[in-house]
Amino acid sequence: MKLIAIDLDGTLLTAESKPSLEGLQAIHNILSANDHEITICTGRARFDVLGIIGEEIPLPIISSNGAAVHDERGQLLQETPIPHSTAAEAINYLMAQDVYFEIFCPDEIYTPFSGTSKLQAEVDILVSANPDIDIATLQSGIQTQMHQFGIQQIDDPREVLRAGTPIYKLLLFTYDNAKLRLINKHFQNQESVQTTAAANHTLEIISTETDKGSALQFLASYYNIDMADTIVIGDNYNDISMFQVAGTRVAMGNAVDEIKRLSTLTTRSNNEHGVAYALNSLLNL
Repeated sequence: MKLIAIDLDGTLLTAESKPSLEGLQAIHNILSANDHEITICTGRARFDVLGIIGEEIPLPIISSNGAAVHDERGQLLQETPIPHSTAAEAINYLMAQDVYFEIFCPDEIYTPFSGTSKLQAEVDILVSANPDIDIATLQSGIQTQMHQFGIQQIDDPREVLRAGTPIYKLLLFTYDNAKLRLINKHFQNQESVQTTAAANHTLEIISTETDKGSALQFLASYYNIDMADTIVIGDNYNDISMFQVAGTRVAMGNAVDEIKRLSTLTTRSNNEHGVAYALNSLLNL
C-alpha cells in the first residue's frame, strides 16, 4: 500500500485552473484497484478543492498548505492554525500595506471588499508604465483569486479576529514586486509564522507548525504507511517540504528548479496531463 499526495495548482490543474480529466481518471483507476491511498495536498481550502474536483471521488485532503488534514469522510484529523495574537498582528500589518489579501478559515475565505480595486489599480499602473504588457494574463490572475469556492468579501477583516475563528493561513496577492519583497521580509524569522508561495505574485503566511511535509507524515502515520512508500507530485515552493520527506518525488515539467532538484523523476507539464502520465508510468496502469 502506498500513499500518493498530489498538488493542485500547476499540477493536477491546468493553466486555466481546471482539473486534468486524464489526471482525475488515473486517480479513479487507482482507487478502484484499492491498492493505494491518494490525497490532495494543496494550498487551497478544502471546500475549494471539493468545488474544483467534485465530491464523487472521496479523498483525504491536506489543505491550506498543511494547516488542516481531513479524511475521506470529511472528518478533521488535525489542524495547525496561526496563533490568534500573531494573526491579529499580521492582518493589521497587511491592512496598513494596502494590499489585496485573503484569510483562510475552516469554512470560508475572507477578503476585504476593497481588495479587487487595489489589484485593478496595480494593473492600471503596470499598463501605464508598459503598454505592451499582457493585460489578459494580469486580469486572469485576479479572476483566479476571486473565483475560489467559499470566498466572501467583508467590510473589515478584523471581524474574523473578533469572531475567534481559527485562521489557517493568510495569502496576499500583488503585482507590486517591491511591496511583495518588503512584506516577505517583515515576516522572516518570526517565531510563530513562516512564509511560502505557490504562484507568482503571491505570498502565503502560515504557522511554523504548518507545512505539507509534516501534514503528509501525519497522514501516512494515520494510515500506517511508511514514508518510504509515499509518492508526491508537485511543482512549486510550497511543495518543497513534502519533497523533502517522501519516498518518490515527481516534479511536474513546469516545476520550479528547486522542486526538480529534489525530485526522483520529472513528468510532463500540467497542460500535458503530467499527473496522469506519472501515475500511469509508476503504477503500470
